[in-house]
Amino acid sequence: MLDWDDLRIFLAVARAGSFSAAARELGVAQPTVGRRIAALERSLAARLFVPAATGQALSSSGRLMLARAEQMEAAALAAERVAAGRDAGLRGRVVITASEWLVGSVLGPLLGPLVGEHPGLELELVADVRHLSLARREADIAVRPSRFEQAEVVQRQVGVVAFGLYASDGYLAQHGMPDFAAQCEGHALIAMSESLTKIPDVEWLPQIAARARIAVRTNGREPMVTMAAAGLGLTCLPRFLGDRAPNLRLLPTPVPGPRRELWLGVHRDVRSVPRVKASASFLKEGLGRLAWALGPA
Repeated sequence: MLDWDDLRIFLAVARAGSFSAAARELGVAQPTVGRRIAALERSLAARLFVPAATGQALSSSGRLMLARAEQMEAAALAAERVAAGRDAGLRGRVVITASEWLVGSVLGPLLGPLVGEHPGLELELVADVRHLSLARREADIAVRPSRFEQAEVVQRQVGVVAFGLYASDGYLAQHGMPDFAAQCEGHALIAMSESLTKIPDVEWLPQIAARARIAVRTNGREPMVTMAAAGLGLTCLPRFLGDRAPNLRLLPTPVPGPRRELWLGVHRDVRSVPRVKASASFLKEGLGRLAWALGPA
């Protein structure tokens, strides 16, 4: 009989593409991953991976194995979601994921009263540009600036996030106010990393600042606040961050800043688990109270 742990390691390697990446994801040593895969191949009398330029690629047997392993994983995860923690009440771990600025500036400060009222809860906030999987139990609750596409996710709109263009007084004193008729020619921009595509900047900034040069890129909004305050350039920020930064000024733009709906999602299998239900309800109400600050007109 196959060992589920071996299948879990097989899936990690198949998804990550190498033993080292899978080891980092699983939190184990790379030699351990290699030994477990070798043992699994011996037990099956089949080669599951073949060396590739970037690490490991699935063999023909591995590709056949992948579909079955994913079915087993889905069944195991469904069993966990249905049963885990239902009898523990408001105790245990709840993993909440969102982007870095939402975790650091919105959700983290918001959750203090919940922890104080229910000391048995252990909240884990995961700030990640990736969308962690609710189905694979990478998180229990996710807050995102777009609708969830998965049918098994129960979701609710919990607000609107407004964005604007900001600069420091020091930067403006040195470079002057941007000329939007000239598409901000001669100005510098602090932009998001090119690998991040589903962000407001990608569509909005070319409309108002097509001739500005990219001075620096980063993958987080809070570093953008710091760099803009230091005078590195103009930047697009959530109003919730930019309006609170003492050294930044909101600039009037010919095209209004973008607005994004904010959605909270939980997997349908865990929405009635007491600790998840209470945490999601608390977040929904708290974000509702912050609606004026998250999405000012």
